[in-house]
Amino acid sequence: MDDERLRTLRADVEGHLAVPDFEVIGSRAQRIRRRRGALAAVSALVAAAVVALGVHGVVDANRSLPPVQRPPVAPSIDPEGARRVLSAADAQVDTDLSAVDGAGDMLAVVVVPASTFAAPSNGCASDADRAAIRWSAPGGRSHAWVDRARAVRPLGRGFVVAALPAGCRPRAAGQDDAYLVDRGGVPRPLTWSSPRARTACAVDPKKPRCRFDATTGIGWIAHVRVPAGAQLIGRDKGGPWWVRSADARRMYWSTDGTYWHHRDSNLPPGAIVTASAAGPWAVLAGDTSVEVTSDGGRTWRHRDLTFALRGLSIADVDWTVTGSGELLGVTQLVGRGDVLFRSTDSSWTHFTQVGMHTAFGAIRAVVQGSTVYVVDDERYAVSTDGGATWRRTPALP
Repeated sequence: MDDERLRTLRADVEGHLAVPDFEVIGSRAQRIRRRRGALAAVSALVAAAVVALGVHGVVDANRSLPPVQRPPVAPSIDPEGARRVLSAADAQVDTDLSAVDGAGDMLAVVVVPASTFAAPSNGCASDADRAAIRWSAPGGRSHAWVDRARAVRPLGRGFVVAALPAGCRPRAAGQDDAYLVDRGGVPRPLTWSSPRARTACAVDPKKPRCRFDATTGIGWIAHVRVPAGAQLIGRDKGGPWWVRSADARRMYWSTDGTYWHHRDSNLPPGAIVTASAAGPWAVLAGDTSVEVTSDGGRTWRHRDLTFALRGLSIADVDWTVTGSGELLGVTQLVGRGDVLFRSTDSSWTHFTQVGMHTAFGAIRAVVQGSTVYVVDDERYAVSTDGGATWRRTPALP
């Protein structure tokens, strides 16, 4: 293309194209940037104010609405409502849940099965009006109330009734709480020392670490570090913490639940050994050979009971020691079933057979404080003098 033609084309373009004033554009852009900066600053201030007001409102709301804690509750004695359960033709004492305390009082969990099959013991299968709890004491005193079937922890004097598992809880608030039953048989609210104690003990108060004071109405969890593989027996008034090994051949004891001493059984390998403890007493026993302490583990001595057991027929023996030092044994004889015998005192120089029979045929002596009891179908056998005398708990109406 020649130069003349290029000049003509340039003149034609310039004649039809409006070229902007770049000085004007520069000043306009500067104004736009200042305006945008001012708007951003205002937006930031507004956002900060909104956040500040929101936080202030939350804090004020929290201050004006403190956390709501539902006070502990307990059921009321209801003799008429409970009577409809206790007097039912198919009412039965749940032997897995019922217990006897250290004073010899009984808390019986009575259920009316929903079918002809055995009633479950977890509380989920029975409606509230088909289960009741009855407290009874020597002399015939008793109280009862309608409740759900649930676990019971006996104390030295009184009981703890477990909370219902989460899946079994009724809709009404408070009906699922754990509660105390005092020495007079009256349900009382239970207060927990901490949320941790409630979580660990409310549904399963039978755990040995769970501790309760029936006088103050407080439950807490004891800090106990159990030796590896061992089983915590518990702690009674006047004694240390007791723990036995899984094979029952070693007994541990501790006054603080942290530092442990132990004693090993001297019985030969393969021998059947019983490890039992209550109060300051503990035994490692097999047949007629016994290792015993009566001072909380400070001193131990060996006892051969062969002569003291003369006149009694025995096979393998399951031994149980009481907090006052009486020794009870259960042996199973061919053709006779379980046979219970006891020492006549804490010296263990003489033993005598106890005329005890149960509907199940099996006998298991349970020690709770100063009381020994034997579980039976409905009427438990209870002794408060080391097995010298026994009484039966009341029958259902």
